[in-house]
Amino acid sequence: MAQVLAKVGFAICILAVTGMAVWYWMFSRPYCVYVDCRGQGFDVETVKQWERRGEQGAFGMRKVAGWRIEKQQIICCASTYRRQRAKIICVYGAMDLVDPGDILSGRYGLAMGGDYCVLSKDLARHLFGSVQVAGEWVKMGTEKMMVAGVVDKEGDFLMRPVAEGSMEEVAVEFKGCMGAASKVKELMRE
Repeated sequence: MAQVLAKVGFAICILAVTGMAVWYWMFSRPYCVYVDCRGQGFDVETVKQWERRGEQGAFGMRKVAGWRIEKQQIICCASTYRRQRAKIICVYGAMDLVDPGDILSGRYGLAMGGDYCVLSKDLARHLFGSVQVAGEWVKMGTEKMMVAGVVDKEGDFLMRPVAEGSMEEVAVEFKGCMGAASKVKELMRE
């Protein structure tokens, strides 16, 4: 009898753990929705409005980001003088939503405002010969930026924060996936 009770207890524990895992996967894990908003008049002000709504707890939003891709430019390493043409991604909001990847060095941004950027691993290697370059400086034309981090992504690109301008894409991270797409549609109608 004791063995039967032990087996039943074990089965109940397995079902409970499985149920909790399914609940987390379906309802509690962070979930991100991406929206192509080209030609819809989205700008930094729109993203700021969404961000404020998220800070007020609307829709269970956690983070918001908007970005646009600008023409390639020559990026110069301030210490080695190496140069490389790279795609420029101008971001307002949480940079880690733009093209999520593991951080190899530093972080996605700096607590303080200012001129900083995040490099792809390929661009960091072209310019510095390494990905461990957080705190180094690069130049784009006459503008000088501190490297805040290097992300584990291929291709030559530089992400930089912006405070104004149009947005081509928006990403919203929610506390769970339930109804996330419809929540974004409602935000877009406002």
